[in-house]
Amino acid sequence: MKSGTSKTQTRLAALLLGVAMLPAHAAGDRKAMSFKDFDTNKDGYLSLDEFEAKGKDDLAFKAADINGDGQLDPDEFDKYLTKKASDQPKAEPGATMQPKPAQPSSGY
Repeated sequence: MKSGTSKTQTRLAALLLGVAMLPAHAAGDRKAMSFKDFDTNKDGYLSLDEFEAKGKDDLAFKAADINGDGQLDPDEFDKYLTKKASDQPKAEPGATMQPKPAQPSSGY
């Protein structure tokens, strides 16, 4: 039984480490996504085509297009990135992650 507990603890530690790394990953992702990289025609705005060329979808574009003019300006793009980073799941304060106890077999 000791090895089963060890495996559970190892898995839990790996899970917690992954969750702890989310903010760092999000920050790195934000840095990697610069307006200038998306604005391939250098007109100061992002079109849907430029947005999709970087692997983003039209729903994200529409959500980011705050004023609904069919293009993203640098301010809208920054707000999109900020919102995306803040949408990362967060653990509730004081919450602990404990594995569920094993349920007894039904015998089938």
